[in-house]
Formats: sequence, structure tokens, C-alpha cells
Amino acid sequence: FYQFAMGGWMKANPIPPEYSTWGSFSQLLDKNQQNLRQILEAAEKQQAAPGSNEQKIGDFYASCMDTAAIEAAGTKPIDAELASIAEMKNGVDLQAEAVRLQKAGDGVLFRFSARQDAKDSSEVVGAAWQGGLGLPEREYYLKDDDKSKQLREAYVKHVSRMFELLGDSGETAATEANTVLRIETSLAEASMKNTDLREPNKTYHRMKLADLRAMTPNFNWESYFKALGHPELNQINVGQPDFFKALDAQLTATPLADWKTYYRWHLVDSAASELPEKFVDEEFAFRGKTLTGAKEIQPRWKRCTRATDRALGEALGQVYIQKYFPPEAKAHA
Repeated sequence: FYQFAMGGWMKANPIPPEYSTWGSFSQLLDKNQQNLRQILEAAEKQQAAPGSNEQKIGDFYASCMDTAAIEAAGTKPIDAELASIAEMKNGVDLQAEAVRLQKAGDGVLFRFSARQDAKDSSEVVGAAWQGGLGLPEREYYLKDDDKSKQLREAYVKHVSRMFELLGDSGETAATEANTVLRIETSLAEASMKNTDLREPNKTYHRMKLADLRAMTPNFNWESYFKALGHPELNQINVGQPDFFKALDAQLTATPLADWKTYYRWHLVDSAASELPEKFVDEEFAFRGKTLTGAKEIQPRWKRCTRATDRALGEALGQVYIQKYFPPEAKAHA
């Protein structure tokens, strides 16, 4: 029946090489990206008022498209953070660095965000959630079939090559990649299964500071909240208490040198798309080709359009509305 209903459309609309899936909504997204490109290229060229939406999105897009400057800069954009990781001396430094990386969007150790309380939608609470993985989710680390084993081998090689691009020797990089896999596997083993994550009551655990201290004696939540800029927090929802208990044990059981390796990996992995082309190509070789099946990387203008939308979505959205969603369109909708 699926072939009867969809076969003609699929035959007439093969998946473009730069995509891993394709459908009518993909076509709509692609068309919308063309519209956004026109906005961004116009903003890039005009002399917009300082502080205006056009100036912000134009400058951001221009900097993303400036490959010559990116190549010249090399790893300088992340060198200060790499140095900070190298200088860690104890658990206090380990936690402080985790906050800096998380605030920059690097998913080390776990995830933390503001969410509506699942049992009281009028309240927004802090929420701690399992995380810290480089592969999409826990099963990628734990399945024992041949395909999963091959994928993990490809992941280790990818991590190793990224360390080499940072300047490490091949032998050192290979050792570091295995260290990353070992740490992330321990986090995956402690993570809640996707099927359990779908049950709201299993991820609802409001905890006060005393509860947090008892659950994770090696992690200072008061310092963490202060570093995040929210010292007033005195209770949060912990989505997966068993994960945080296991993580707390790993904080002291895993040598500091290994945590440095883990942090370095997540920093370069998160920054790869903004670094020179050799990092971009290696990232796509694994995350694009191996993980999703895409055959070609998207042109840079598409990647920069997406990056601008991600970083300045509200500003870009306001300009988009002015150009493509006039009052009569709103009235019609």
C-alpha cells in the first residue's frame, strides 16, 4: 500500500545527495532557506544601523562565509578553552570547566536547562538531564550487533582523527579516542532507556539542595548554580537520578587526565563546523556520511544560513516576517 500511495512521488523526487531524508516538508525547508539566503546576502552588503537586526544577521552571516579568515585563524577560537582544560588540577576545576563548556553549548557530563514543571505548568524550574555522549543516544554504545560494533569502530577512528587535527600524534590520538569511548560508554550504561524517557513520572524527581548533596556528594550544586548565574536556585527536577549517581562516582573514579581528554573531544566536536575546512570535512565524513547516509556536504551558504538562524533566530525571523509575511498573509492565515 505504501508503494502504491508513495511510489510515484518517490520516483519523481529522489533524495538529493546532500540530504539523508527527503519529503514535501524538506522541499518547503529548502525553499525557505533560499528566501533566508536572499535576506542574509542583502543584509551582508547593506550599511545597516549599528545594533539593528540587519546589522547583526549580516555580520554573523558574513563572518561564517569568510573562509579565508577562518582558515587563517586555525584553532585560535578554541585555544583559550583548550588551555583552560589543560590547566585543570582538581575536581573543583573539573566542575568549573564543565560549566564553561555547557554555557558555550558543549554537552559535557549532563544537560541543564529551564523547563516548565511537568506537574505545574505555571512554574518554570531548573532541570538536570542525562547527557555527555558523542553518539546520538545510549543504544549506540551498548548494542552488540555487527553494525553497531562497526559504527563504534568508525566513531573511535573519527575521534582519533580529530585529535590528530588538533596536533596530537597518531598513537596518542588513538589512545585518547579509546578513553573517550570508555567514559561515554559508562555514561551510556547509566542512562535511562528511550522507552522509559517517554514516561513522564519516571523523569520527575523534584529535589532540594539537601537531596542533591546526598545524591551526588562529589558535585557542588550551589557552586554550579552560582556559575550558571542562578545562585537563587534551591531545588530542581532531576530527570534521571541513577544517571547522576553513576556520574558522581565517575567524577572521582576516572583520572583527571582522562576527563581532560573527554573535555577536549567535546570542545572540538562542538566547534568543528566553525573551524578550518579539514575539521569540517572530518566531521561530515562521520556525522554526515556514516551516521545519516548523506553523500555530499551541504553548500556553505546553507550551513551559514542555518547557523545564523540558530544563533540569531529572533532577529532573522523579524526581518523574514517583514519580507515574506505581510499583514494580508496573516489575515488570510
